[in-house]
Amino acid sequence: MRTSRWRILMLIAAACLLSGCAADVVMVNPRTGETATCPTSLRGLNPWSQQQACVGDYIVSGWIRAQRD
Repeated sequence: MRTSRWRILMLIAAACLLSGCAADVVMVNPRTGETATCPTSLRGLNPWSQQQACVGDYIVSGWIRAQRD
């Protein structure tokens, strides 16, 4: 029983550390140069995040992802 609790704790810790890598996605309209941000929610820990839906909506409209510096 104690071993399974330790594993669960380690999985939660790993998820918290890896979620720090999640970032907002900036989209750019190539015709106008206008930008929009699709934010992450709860630092990437929300499995029902709408970020990918947001990005998909912009891509369908002709927007592209901004290049990271």
